[in-house]
Amino acid sequence: MSFYLSSALASNRKGRFLQTVAGAQPLEAEWLNSPPTSGLLLVQAEELTSNYTLQGLYQWAMQAGCAALIINPQTEQLDELAHLPSALDWTFAPAAFIAQEPGLAALLASETNLSIIGFAGNADRNQHMVGDVVHTRYVRKHSNSGLFAVTTLHLWSLSLLDHSDALVDWLNWFVDHAGLAAPIAEEKAELADYSPDKYDLVVLLLLHAGKGKSLTALTESHAVRLMFDVHSLDITKRSKVLLQHGFINEAGLTESGKNSLQASQYWTYSPLLSEQLNTGAL
Repeated sequence: MSFYLSSALASNRKGRFLQTVAGAQPLEAEWLNSPPTSGLLLVQAEELTSNYTLQGLYQWAMQAGCAALIINPQTEQLDELAHLPSALDWTFAPAAFIAQEPGLAALLASETNLSIIGFAGNADRNQHMVGDVVHTRYVRKHSNSGLFAVTTLHLWSLSLLDHSDALVDWLNWFVDHAGLAAPIAEEKAELADYSPDKYDLVVLLLLHAGKGKSLTALTESHAVRLMFDVHSLDITKRSKVLLQHGFINEAGLTESGKNSLQASQYWTYSPLLSEQLNTGAL
């Protein structure tokens, strides 16, 4: 069993309940900067306020052995799901759940009032549906990849105090279907040995010169498109690698990322590029 809570979730009542009843472990640091190497990570929907953060969670969840579960979504949240690589068409709608089979959904049916509507991804009929109404939906790339899921079930309900086994069994479904992670020692060796190539350095340069602008905003910039071959850079893929190896985080470049950029031939272009991005002058 390897359940984790984002530090924000762990600090409120929902998180404290999940720690007590399901044995979930709170992360000490912001999950985007220091995610677990594997296991199920529970995050509140309200934490995913930017496309960059949502993309980061999705990219982490696609790794074998990893599963992300977003809880407490509201109808106005997660509009950015459509912009993920899997282009999730999930929306939330009011619904009544009338459970006829025993299980977690039956225990929470009276408190669950949102269904997930969409065609992308999957929902296990026994675990994620009550009749034809879906309360949980997930997506993964292939049978040994990790998975990314959203649920409308109130997993922090006091009605589960005497039913911890049902909650733990339900959460374990995600761990069991997240693929097999590579040995930790090998992962650490890969992280230690990785050096950014010239295309990675261009991505680092863009982030540094952009001064807080997201990679998505930068790639859509007219100035950037005139100066760089955005398609060849494959920024979405490269940002995942740079994030995984600790060269970037939600705030921009990490110390390692900045050191790598400063040691490269691209560093001298930073002031000029920053001015061009800010003024639009070429």
